[in-house]
Amino acid sequence: MSEQVQSPFRVEESAAAKQELLGGPPIMQKKKHKKRKASNGRLKKLWRRATTQSKGITSRKEWNEMLELHSDWKTSHQNNPDVSDDPMMGSLPGPAVILSKEPSQDFTNMKNWQATEGSDHRDIILNLIFRQSSSDGAGDGIQKKKKRKLGASGREPMRQSSLINAPTLPSWSNIRNLSGMGGLAVIEISIEDCDPGSPCPLMPSERVKDVTEGKKSPWTTLFGNTNGDTNNSDSKVQRSITACKVKMFQGNKHPRCLSDVLMFLPPPVAPSEHDTKKQSVDVIDAIYDLRLTPKQMRSEGYPFISGQEKSSTDDDKVSVENKISAYSKSDVDGMSTDVALDLIETISVEVSFGDDDEHVNHTECEHYVKTFSRNKDAPPRRPKIFAIDCEMVQTKAKMELVRVSVIEYVEAIEGNGNEGDEEKSILVLDELVKPRRDVLDYLTHYSGVTAKMLVDVKTRIESIQLLLLSLIHEEDMIIGHSAENDLRALRLVHNNIVDTSVVFRGDNGRKYSLKHLSNVLLQRQIQNGCGSSGHCSREDAEASLVLALRRAKHGSSFRLKESVKHQNVLDVFQKAKGGDHTSDGNSSESSFAERNERSSVCIGPNDWLTGRSVGNGSQHLLSCESILSSMAMAVPSWLASKKPSRAGMLWAKLICEGSREGFHNELKKQDEIIDSLVTNVSTDTPILVIFQRNYLKANALTRQRKAATNPKATCVWSACQDEEWKQYMSSCRNCEALWIGSSCQQQTKS
Repeated sequence: MSEQVQSPFRVEESAAAKQELLGGPPIMQKKKHKKRKASNGRLKKLWRRATTQSKGITSRKEWNEMLELHSDWKTSHQNNPDVSDDPMMGSLPGPAVILSKEPSQDFTNMKNWQATEGSDHRDIILNLIFRQSSSDGAGDGIQKKKKRKLGASGREPMRQSSLINAPTLPSWSNIRNLSGMGGLAVIEISIEDCDPGSPCPLMPSERVKDVTEGKKSPWTTLFGNTNGDTNNSDSKVQRSITACKVKMFQGNKHPRCLSDVLMFLPPPVAPSEHDTKKQSVDVIDAIYDLRLTPKQMRSEGYPFISGQEKSSTDDDKVSVENKISAYSKSDVDGMSTDVALDLIETISVEVSFGDDDEHVNHTECEHYVKTFSRNKDAPPRRPKIFAIDCEMVQTKAKMELVRVSVIEYVEAIEGNGNEGDEEKSILVLDELVKPRRDVLDYLTHYSGVTAKMLVDVKTRIESIQLLLLSLIHEEDMIIGHSAENDLRALRLVHNNIVDTSVVFRGDNGRKYSLKHLSNVLLQRQIQNGCGSSGHCSREDAEASLVLALRRAKHGSSFRLKESVKHQNVLDVFQKAKGGDHTSDGNSSESSFAERNERSSVCIGPNDWLTGRSVGNGSQHLLSCESILSSMAMAVPSWLASKKPSRAGMLWAKLICEGSREGFHNELKKQDEIIDSLVTNVSTDTPILVIFQRNYLKANALTRQRKAATNPKATCVWSACQDEEWKQYMSSCRNCEALWIGSSCQQQTKS
């Protein structure tokens, strides 16, 4: 028989198929192996930081990198028996509240419980929600010298939520892996009608005995490890616990419940006049801290670039920008309208108006321009501060610019002649402008402009735009009152804005007029034309500038006096939810409140949901009158990691009857809830479970005592009653708290 000869083409196909199975040609295989090895090394480094160091990973960018690398690693090793016991095959690490000095403690020993105040836990909650992640990633315990990106004022940008500033963490506490926040749960357990003179079986300090006595319960899982970390053999979920003794309030004047302390922001403390005078403030830096955020600019309807610039080429644009930046007022005054219009058309941009965009006729958005960045070859200088105010008239199509005033703040520097005048300014532009269309109404009682004043005016808006572009650069600040109207009238896009109508906005969201702010805060009368002479744009610009300067110098104490209202944490959380808070659209430094897109849930008694306006800041309200109610299990259910619609923020209040007759059923239900929290809740969700006894009884006795000790009262308050009151106040004051988070002992195999 003749031998069969294999075709050379089939040999080549077979070799190609083999290489395909092996991952490509040898060179490609080597590159892939090298890349995979580098990725695994990077993952192990990030994992060690997230699980072994006090601050963990502080950069949101690095946290997302670790999640992506871990997902790829887990996929490629899911069928590998050699790594089945590797901690990285288990649950992801996550955020946790730990002790700053010794994060690992044996909390079965009550001596190791941390002594705290009720306000400490409120401050931790605020940090978890509103503290922004770091962008530099310096969380590995080694202070790397990196050149930080500075803001336009030459200082490092503030990393705080746009709505509130997170307070300083209590000295005893630390937050590990803040950048990994994906949820938060606060569970209040209020135990009523228990004997104040004897231990309560429902309190954690009593449940610890289950561990020491070797009983099988969720508390054994929670407290089981002597280092404060739990490792349930039946689950790969890893947990850490920090146990605290909590003094919920001071003194015996009046008891305070958990919600009153934890759920409401403290009113801002204004600095004393003595401290304010003594404080040295860099005005430029302080003004920059008053800037509107991108989210605020969109909300107020400021113009911003939405499309590509209309210039034909980048070279044309740069050439025109350089030419315009060098213009003086005489250059613009001597320029024909057609030439000015051609220049503006060359550098014009497409704009949108944020939340107000749907109410704008875009066919009327003629030739908007954006301020230029300073030439790199120009000598360095500090950013300038300008205040702008415009007056408008009603034309056939819309409101059009008729007058613009621009003043420039002169910084008080030794040697420039104004050392004693910290609010000095100079007028740099004050021009009447001829509208493009026929005027229907001069609005003289507002604008102060009459038809006679415009008879000889030839200046068009394009000339004003050229003057502003040569005067104000992208890095400079513009101050105004409801300045979105001025920028629209000027057809100008600028991102560094201080809007005094927003800066001095009331806690209820009310905007105050410039006239009212000037009258009350500056004791300066403006806009007193009495219907004949109208407003003066220069006067209004000066008032806006002085208001901003004084706010920058004196801080938040320089404001209109309003009745002090406590802000609900849930309300503020909802306002910050899912916002865009970074100038470049990158959310790598945003807080959990700003990143969160999930719903907020409140579960508790009806009087609690309504009495403290809990429901105003929540999307889902669930009534639960007792821990024995079936609705109590909605607490862990809403937090379950496998639930696609799990809550981003959950606040619950569960009521227990601490009497001997019923505590057995409540112990069983409490165990069921704790077990479900430990095993089913995602590791990206820290949980605060806090316990208080006898608040209702202590509050009732305090009211009775106050009435009985009144000199006009006829009833008697006995020494026996007073002793009982003191016992209930003590049991109400001395609370216990458990912070449940992700374990910090999940180290990878070497």
